[in-house]
Amino acid sequence: MLGLFHVFRSLYLRLPRWLRRLVGFCAVVCLVAAFSLALVWHHYTGVAATFDMSALKRGQNETLIVDAKGELVGSASEIERELVTIEDVPISLTDAIIATEDARFYTHPGYDLVGLTRAAVKNFSSKGIRQGGSTITQQLARNAFGLQGRNYERKITEIFLAMRIERERTKEQILTDYMNRIYLGNGCSGVGAAARCYFGKDVKDITLVESATLAGIIKAPVAFSPITQTALAKQKRDLTLQRMAETGKITEAEATAAKAQPLTLRHDKTRVRTGYMLAAARAEFQRLGLQPGNPPEMTMTLRLKWQHQLDALMRKHLERLPADDATTMQGAVIVLDNRSGAILAMQGGRDFTTSPFNRALDGVRPPGTAFLPLVYAAALTTQPDLTDASQIDGPLDNRQAMIGGLVGTLGEWGADGEPVTYTGGTITPMQALLEGRTAATVRLSYQVGLDPLRAALNRCNFTTPLRTEAAFTLGQTPLRLIELARAFTALANDGRMCSAPHLLLAPTVRSAEVFAPAAAAHVRDTLVSSMERPEFRKPLLEHGLANKSIAGFGGITYDRTDAWFVGFDRAVTCLVWIGHDKDALISSKTTAATAALPLWAAVFQMVTEGKPQGWDAKPGLSQFLAAPLRALPVDGDPRILSVTPMASVVVGKDPYQSTNASGAVPKALPVPKADARR
Repeated sequence: MLGLFHVFRSLYLRLPRWLRRLVGFCAVVCLVAAFSLALVWHHYTGVAATFDMSALKRGQNETLIVDAKGELVGSASEIERELVTIEDVPISLTDAIIATEDARFYTHPGYDLVGLTRAAVKNFSSKGIRQGGSTITQQLARNAFGLQGRNYERKITEIFLAMRIERERTKEQILTDYMNRIYLGNGCSGVGAAARCYFGKDVKDITLVESATLAGIIKAPVAFSPITQTALAKQKRDLTLQRMAETGKITEAEATAAKAQPLTLRHDKTRVRTGYMLAAARAEFQRLGLQPGNPPEMTMTLRLKWQHQLDALMRKHLERLPADDATTMQGAVIVLDNRSGAILAMQGGRDFTTSPFNRALDGVRPPGTAFLPLVYAAALTTQPDLTDASQIDGPLDNRQAMIGGLVGTLGEWGADGEPVTYTGGTITPMQALLEGRTAATVRLSYQVGLDPLRAALNRCNFTTPLRTEAAFTLGQTPLRLIELARAFTALANDGRMCSAPHLLLAPTVRSAEVFAPAAAAHVRDTLVSSMERPEFRKPLLEHGLANKSIAGFGGITYDRTDAWFVGFDRAVTCLVWIGHDKDALISSKTTAATAALPLWAAVFQMVTEGKPQGWDAKPGLSQFLAAPLRALPVDGDPRILSVTPMASVVVGKDPYQSTNASGAVPKALPVPKADARR
């Protein structure tokens, strides 16, 4: 080594003085250049190391929303994204993108020297930056990290970031991230959302012509929009097909045949596959006052898998449901965590694409007799000794309730089983609840007092004021579905409602107690027994929910426009509503057991995986119904209170308040039909 040094020194000394100086100067320049290059390399390598690589999977200033299992649902902003994998993308689309954007993608280390040289020559000749020569990896880096502007500082940072990405990710991963985030116009980020928007199909199903169309608009998705600039979009499509032929991805014959095809679109304005789920998350995101990008990701309480199952269950159920106007039938599903208030499952309607209004969260409908369990819990909270009281089992003047008019007798429409026959004797509150008796419920409300009863129910935080007359006890006040579902969680939680229902951030304020624990337990035990009703058995057996000691109650409105079923175990509460957006008859034979229970059973089986957390066995339905009814007491018996109005309403005389003149108990009385008047 030392000898080689002496040889070079000897040769150097033999050179003329001017040449030695030139060589020395060049050596110094090279050393300075190498040192400078090392400094630049070190600096930009450090700059590139400061970027968070997780941004490759989300948009700039974007908050990604994932489900409870971590699966991407979409973006909190109005940009639509539909995550795809490299296996989902047809080879024609991959080839089209590589042919037009980065022909040497699989061979370069993140930057393309040929492309950079060509861009440098172009920029030098134009005395400015006109071309970037960016590879797919560089484009990904620029888009993911918001490297805006045309200057050399940005370009160098972009190159070093591209090299880092190439070191840390495979080519397939880079291509997947690129295809999931590249903006393709019309609010679509990524090829998945774009395929659904422009062609109305999954990306895996698009053709060669459609692939070339998407690849052709990448450089300028607005200027070359297939929707507003059809001629330009077709021109770019044909150039992409030609480029694919030149790079050997397709033959000249295939390119020619594809160019001859027209540009056919199936523009889908309601392209969101996750429908009600994503729209609700976005609404809550805005309501919380959060800004896109901060936080970068939020987790929903819902599961994407359950959402897809709910879509199918809802459509299947409504298609099978006997109805006078099946085409306009709607439905809603809400599943709440009994303690946290997390919305675990939700379906806002029949089909998001045709009706994006979310009935589960924003819908307001009268609950009808489905409201009775809350009424009885409120009554027992107000007067705990009512469990030992009894009510007259007979017809009631409709002026006491004011349901559908002011004449006739109040109808009995609450029970889903055999027609009810009045005994003329008495009936206990829990048996009246079990059978959904309307007359007994109204009598109970007057015994407790309408105002105290209404005050107790208002602790459930209903935003709609309850009606002043006794009709509110029979669910004649339209209520928000989500508020009704939340109120039922109090029956599962010994009187305490769940925290405020939410999809994203859990509230920190714990809900107050709305019902007395003993009152909630009495009603819950009754609802557990209610699940043994014969008409409930078939759907419960089909979904493995029979004899599970879970609580449930169904109800309908008196005019059969709305059908409900609400059921719960220790962990979750599930509400199902079936009806029309406007007051319209479902069917003259509609019951909660036929219209709402089958869907409820399918949903409850899904969210509990067929293993609900029921309560210990309670007295069965047969024991409730087998209990002897006490004969009607004679006048003056202190156990029977006169029906005194507690609010300023028109009240008719109750002709069945006492025994007949001879003191005998009246014979069994026929029950009015489901209509309020007769």
